[in-house]
Amino acid sequence: MLCAATGAACAIVAIHAQHNDWLEGQCARLAMTAALGMPLFFSLRMLRERTPPLQRWPIEIAGVVLLAIWFFAQPPRPFDSPTIVMIRWLLLLAALHFFAAVAGYMRANERIGFWQFNRRLFLRFCLATLYTGVLVIGLELALLSADKLFELKLGKAYADLWFLMVALFHPAFFLAGVPRDFGALEADDEYPRGLKAFTQFALAPLVAVYTAILYAYAAKILAGGHWPRGWVALPVLLLSGIGILTFLLLYPLRTREEQKWARWFTTNFPRALGPLGILLLLSVNVRIAQYGVTEERYLAIVAALWIMVWSIIFIVRRGSGIRWVPASLTVICAVAAFGPASAGAISKGSQLRKIQRILQANGLWKDNHAQAAQQPTDLRGEDATNLQSTLSYLIQIHGGETIRNIFAPAAGQRDWARLNRWNAANDLLAALKITRVQSAFHSSIRNSNRSLAIDGFRRLWQVDQYSNLEKAWQPRRFDDVAIGLDAGLLKIATAEDATPQAVPLDQLLTNLPVDSAGEIPDRDLTVDFQRGTRSFRIVFQSVQVQKTASGPRLTGYQLYLLER
Repeated sequence: MLCAATGAACAIVAIHAQHNDWLEGQCARLAMTAALGMPLFFSLRMLRERTPPLQRWPIEIAGVVLLAIWFFAQPPRPFDSPTIVMIRWLLLLAALHFFAAVAGYMRANERIGFWQFNRRLFLRFCLATLYTGVLVIGLELALLSADKLFELKLGKAYADLWFLMVALFHPAFFLAGVPRDFGALEADDEYPRGLKAFTQFALAPLVAVYTAILYAYAAKILAGGHWPRGWVALPVLLLSGIGILTFLLLYPLRTREEQKWARWFTTNFPRALGPLGILLLLSVNVRIAQYGVTEERYLAIVAALWIMVWSIIFIVRRGSGIRWVPASLTVICAVAAFGPASAGAISKGSQLRKIQRILQANGLWKDNHAQAAQQPTDLRGEDATNLQSTLSYLIQIHGGETIRNIFAPAAGQRDWARLNRWNAANDLLAALKITRVQSAFHSSIRNSNRSLAIDGFRRLWQVDQYSNLEKAWQPRRFDDVAIGLDAGLLKIATAEDATPQAVPLDQLLTNLPVDSAGEIPDRDLTVDFQRGTRSFRIVFQSVQVQKTASGPRLTGYQLYLLER
């Protein structure tokens, strides 16, 4: 509760102390430390209460020391620091929450007691969230009413109230429901009817829907012989999270003869999830082969391996306990946050090696660092784009000091700790006399003052979209027409089409003049095409094009879609 109060105070002070960079920075890192302290002190207290040799010792003092070390190790302004600072904090926060689930059962072999303890924590957290949400909405509306009726000009009081309720009321209400009698938990065989209904009628149908979609997609992959898309990772992870939560909530019912659906689910879900873990591995491996390891891909690989291990354990030994689930996730999150095998270390090494390979392939590497070309040079294929994006990634996630040893001999003296990802990548490439990066991407704009000819057309839609080349088809829908980008290709589908079809833009993009002044004639920005019995015209208002080894690809556009 002291940590909760500290976090709320820091958030409120930061809101009221704008334009004071030092104070905002101290509040941010103290609030981050307090957030870690809440699950840490809860876990230490549970560990002390449940471990007789520790009951006489205030081991919470060790938590104070650890938090102090963490606080002073953080940068003065965490939110302005490289993103890896926040990634490590989130992973450590997750590790401590998983540890809180198992801290009271480090030595005791009490299966049903462990489940009952965490079941009560789970339900209490949900109830605390519901009560807090209702109270926050009601009090905020009351505050708004008083503000408007009496012209109080409360301003930042709304945020103050939100932080007080979330950081003080929520944890206080939650802690009031933590079980006290651990012996009674082991003898408790009650299973709440509400929880059973929630798992049976809410979670289980969601698991069924995601499983059906993913197995249908797996069948499509096998039939078409195509590698899985990177986007498949999200539904697999969602299915895993929802499905494993459902499995854990149904754990006591797996041995009850009268609960046939629960027995069926806990028997068959691990069998269904295992192959999808393989699908996730293949999907992430495709992206790693193309673009190297990042923190997200590292975590996806670890999650896929853990999912397969989880499935194998509950297939081979159906009666296995569940304490290892939060215990293993605690270790995984801690390892992913810090050390030579962490997400940051592995990802940084992969991207630095990628930079080295590109520079070596183009003769811009010497004595373990980059060297400038003798004269302005173009990089081959997509190397310029890849080099630029990799530099931007490293500067944003890990900071400019990460690339200092590679580029300092060629780029001269710079404030490496304060490099801006948006400008630094281009500046470093310019220092190496690389010119291709400027021509890899261009945009063309139509003159907005010119009228648009619509003779002979009965419908017109205005469409705009911005994407990157990795994203799958994410269409905009208008009546019975869907149009959008799919990995840089513009595709359209009507109600008559089973699958979206590419719009024939090759000739237009190949001959597209690069003119940012907006004087490009409409004929150079127009394409007519047929879809079955229907006739369409596209006129681009603006179009962003990136050159790739496979030809020009769109990264964004504004267009008019007309139908005759």
